[in-house]
Amino acid sequence: MGFFDRILGRKPVRKRSALEELIERNTASLVKDARTPVYGATGSNRAFQDSILPPVDQNYLEQLADRYSHLRTVITRIASQSVAKGWEYHAVGDKGDKEERRMLELLLRDPSGGNADITASEFFKAMIRQVEVFDDCWVSIVYDRIQGSDDKIVKELWVEDAKQMRFHVDEYGKFKKDEYFDVITRKQLEKGELGEGGFEAVPVAYFYDAGQDEDKIPFARDEVIHFNKYSANARLYGQSPIIGLSKKIETALAIENFQNKIYKLERPPKGFLDIPGHDEESLNRLGEYIAEETRRNPNFIPIISSRGEGTGSGQAKFVPVMPNMDELMALPYMERINNDINAAYGVMPIVTGSTAGVGGLNAEGEQISLFDRTVLETQQCLEMGFLRPLMRLMGIKTWKVSFGDINVKNEQQQLANMLQKANIITVLNKVGIKATLDKDGNLKLPEESAVVMPEETKPEVGALKP
Repeated sequence: MGFFDRILGRKPVRKRSALEELIERNTASLVKDARTPVYGATGSNRAFQDSILPPVDQNYLEQLADRYSHLRTVITRIASQSVAKGWEYHAVGDKGDKEERRMLELLLRDPSGGNADITASEFFKAMIRQVEVFDDCWVSIVYDRIQGSDDKIVKELWVEDAKQMRFHVDEYGKFKKDEYFDVITRKQLEKGELGEGGFEAVPVAYFYDAGQDEDKIPFARDEVIHFNKYSANARLYGQSPIIGLSKKIETALAIENFQNKIYKLERPPKGFLDIPGHDEESLNRLGEYIAEETRRNPNFIPIISSRGEGTGSGQAKFVPVMPNMDELMALPYMERINNDINAAYGVMPIVTGSTAGVGGLNAEGEQISLFDRTVLETQQCLEMGFLRPLMRLMGIKTWKVSFGDINVKNEQQQLANMLQKANIITVLNKVGIKATLDKDGNLKLPEESAVVMPEETKPEVGALKP
């Protein structure tokens, strides 16, 4: 929940976007054709008539991200590892301004200014989740303004809900300057009009819209930092990886739902036991009994009778009516879906707890190294998309912030590397090359002049005669 939700005491408005309803509809109807930089359709209701909507229903993306456990795990791993090592302050030039660093540290230590129980680490994780789910992160900025002056100080930072944040732009994606508002009261003003505190009205660049006219809250250009991670085009909104994975995730959820129903009493029976030769009319008398027993006992097998050529002829046989998971190839397909999610997000199987197909210590180390690159990319996204614009708005020029190097060290990988180095040293020593390890554990070779031939390879004196 963003800053304005808290001060207005609003409860989030739940829209008709339940996954069950969305799956029943054709997903293609949710995806609107897009142009650069704007999209092919605008909102049809009154609240969204002046705004350009994202190309995909974002409630739908959130439902998929929240309901499918593997996707949630992937996003959680990226978020937690990206901030696991904290962040560092680096002076630009010979010496950074102490007051600038104090202001920056104070803000990042408590982004809400004490108005919410959220730490800096949780704040960054919330930003990462918005990016990974929607490929859009919106951070609103609250200023302390000095009356009679244009000077202002960044006071609070809030991660807004991407589902409600919109651009106030024209059909070409350019910010419009047709609506102005008071930065203190958020009320609409005319251009050039003075609001509360004597501050001149500013144009609307963004707005928060919960679907009702009274909930439409305007923002100025310098009150919002917006960025994305995956979009490779000049678009207003991002391009979430979930868009391309949506059908696969729906299938995975359907498989999980199927498995769930197998262990619930209302599921259909696995099959029937057919005993030929008995009176088929008895099925009418057995109907209620079969229904009741099936509800009570998930392992109950109904017994029916089909008319044989002779009374009592034929053998009893089991007639399956419900395929098992092996026949459906459900589990291999679930694994394939999870691998596709891992590939889209740059997360290796070992990161999510899967050891299938790891293939030894070297492969394990390679997976960790690839995940490190994903974490680094996420950290750079936060630094370039959020921290640098923030410091520019704060007027900080002598400092920069970077996240700690994750560089996940795997003990088994380190052991394998040390063993490999030991084998190399042993082989080199046998041929007269005295190799050692330096204090950092790196292989150290002697200079060419220092190479000593082994005793057994030295030629005997006088062995060669003219």
